[in-house]
Amino acid sequence: MDISINTFNTSGDRALLDPRTSIYAIIVISVVMIGGRLSGIEYILRVISCMIPVVFLFAKKNYKLGMIYFLLALLAMIIEGSAIQTSSGFLNLLLVIISGTISRFVPQFMMAYCFMSYTKVSELIVSLEKMHLPDVVIISLAVMFRFFPTIAEENRCVVDAMNMRKTKTKKFSLIERLEYQIVPIMMQSVRIADELSQAAMTKGLGINIHRTHICEVGFRYRDYLMIILLTAILLLFFIY
Repeated sequence: MDISINTFNTSGDRALLDPRTSIYAIIVISVVMIGGRLSGIEYILRVISCMIPVVFLFAKKNYKLGMIYFLLALLAMIIEGSAIQTSSGFLNLLLVIISGTISRFVPQFMMAYCFMSYTKVSELIVSLEKMHLPDVVIISLAVMFRFFPTIAEENRCVVDAMNMRKTKTKKFSLIERLEYQIVPIMMQSVRIADELSQAAMTKGLGINIHRTHICEVGFRYRDYLMIILLTAILLLFFIY
């Protein structure tokens, strides 16, 4: 799924979850996946937590990425639950590094990807304002929220330009890739961050006056169900 298309979507469709619920989900999944053990109830909670992003990937009909992530996370959890316990030496170290990196860091990134793919910037700003966060934090998060999709779009433009200037039959070397793709992206990232900050200020995000919004934000039944599930996971994680 293309993040940028959904992030800048102007249709009246609401996000799958309230932004506050999504942020809460990212925090809970991070705590459980990074701090959880490889046995007992914490292992079960880790399995449940890492499967949550799959639901939202399938809900947004991103079946290809959903299946790839599901199989990758499932394989990592199986390795952590069985193969690591029975192996030793260099093989054990290799399995710990590979499966640990996938299981402890990928789920929260996938949840953040889902969050950015179905949430509009306006919904995020309204939700943060309802949390009574200071404008400095709201503006920073709004700029960051739009920064990554813009960089992704810029990268696609650079790749298209590379394909136009050079035939696709010849593969780029590492040095050419660095010169033609990485350097332009790094240069553009400075300009994009500047422009996004100016756009945020132009829209009046920095003034101390209550702003009106046309987007609808609020908790629905799916938000309450997700909050109950996440809270139960968090409580069980700290109790046991």
